Amino acid sequence: MTEEMESLYKNSVWELVPKPKDRKLVGCKWVFRKKEGLHEQDAVRFKARLVAKGYSQKEGVDYDEIFSPVVKHTSIRLLLAMATQHDMEIEQMDVKTTFLHEDLDETIFMAQPEGFVEYGKENLVCQLNKSLYGLKQSPRQWYKRFDYFMLKINFRRCLYDCCVYYHVFQDGMIILLLLYVDDMLIACQDKSRIQDLKKMLSKEFDMKDLGAAQKILGMEIQRDMTAGRIWISQAKYIQKVLEKFNMQEAKVVSTLLAAHFKLSGQQCPKSEEEQQVMEKVPYANVVGCLMYAMVCTRPDIAQAISVVSRYMGNPGK
Repeated sequence: MTEEMESLYKNSVWELVPKPKDRKLVGCKWVFRKKEGLHEQDAVRFKARLVAKGYSQKEGVDYDEIFSPVVKHTSIRLLLAMATQHDMEIEQMDVKTTFLHEDLDETIFMAQPEGFVEYGKENLVCQLNKSLYGLKQSPRQWYKRFDYFMLKINFRRCLYDCCVYYHVFQDGMIILLLLYVDDMLIACQDKSRIQDLKKMLSKEFDMKDLGAAQKILGMEIQRDMTAGRIWISQAKYIQKVLEKFNMQEAKVVSTLLAAHFKLSGQQCPKSEEEQQVMEKVPYANVVGCLMYAMVCTRPDIAQAISVVSRYMGNPGK
């Protein structure tokens, strides 16, 4: 928590001012989590994050535009395929305290964080200078800031996916950068050019160099450069999903939705008692988790997912 507060003070995220009479405060809270390392031998890190309660923001007062794009999974797979075909190096970087890099367009007042209320200034409130985690406009502000920087250093934005940036050097070599909020993949045939880009990014933002790409968005990346092969897997993600829904003992089947397994609207609960039983079953959660696997690495389950997702509203036993 102290580390997080030091980072907030260092970035001048807020200044203490008297509370305006006509404005409601946005609350804040602490969020704690354990973060696994990229490698199995890495120790688990404890993270504390101060988050604004964005749900209490009012449209037109505390924010206007909030849409922020992220890179498409198709673009990630395409980058991995291109890198394998053209023998490109793939490196990964992470932005520390992502949302603290951009100024806010709106004036937002927030309560002082629990445990860090300044002595003698208990009646003052935080007037935010920078976007903070939890605010509705934070992702958009960060994207605008990053986009401005990439265009300034002569990168071009891809027309198909606005979170893909590329630069073509005079000798025809290309360098690509993919952005997913604070995670980025950089690919180029010349590793020294990747290092040059990393230095430019580190000068502008507080960055963490993760080295060769091994994991992004829950997808594990394995590569054999000598054989010219690459694998992406979500084994750990799927294992966590099985544990979450108590299905570790589930048996493997070779055919999804075999011919004898038929679903129809007639199987939906007829009585109130049946509906109450099914309300305790996290059907939509399961389908959502499987959809993420389908989009990332498992197109083979697409047809089965399309069938079971037709019954999200009122699933039967």
